[in-house]
Amino acid sequence: MPEHWVFVPKPHEVGSWKKVPSDFCPFIPVRRGQCINGVIYYLAWIDMYNSVLVSFDIRSEELTMSQIPRRDDGDGSRKNVSLIEYGGKVTLLDSNHLRDKGMLVLRVLEDAGINKEWSKKTMVLHPYQLHLVQVDIIFNVNGTSQSGKLVLIPQIRHFDVMFMDHSESVIYLES
Repeated sequence: MPEHWVFVPKPHEVGSWKKVPSDFCPFIPVRRGQCINGVIYYLAWIDMYNSVLVSFDIRSEELTMSQIPRRDDGDGSRKNVSLIEYGGKVTLLDSNHLRDKGMLVLRVLEDAGINKEWSKKTMVLHPYQLHLVQVDIIFNVNGTSQSGKLVLIPQIRHFDVMFMDHSESVIYLES
């Protein structure tokens, strides 16, 4: 069985290496992570069809792996799923139905303890706003603003930034 190590940097000191427990499942990180309240979170593949949420607590140097909720249709794929901070909590944002239904699904990790409780929030655009996302442009969710709006940015060079407000389910365009 191969050994896995994590480098732990220390301020004003030389960092140290920490051995990962041998029963920890090997994984491949999928996307960049988010550091929220001293914990680094990121999505990782554990096999060809399943991904998990990996967290590393900077203070305790503890590495944990958690199952993530499946889509309502049972699809375990992580296509069009981003990891963001939303309301100070780690959140899976599924934009799989943004173009066809004007819908974003957020799975918020409400309790990061042993039980790993997730809540689900759905944001749906008003019908008069659908034309903003039903174009031949792919949008990436780039996180949230300080006021809690989701930031959607097209994958092209020249663009307008779109903000989606959960409380109003409204998109705002800003050039």
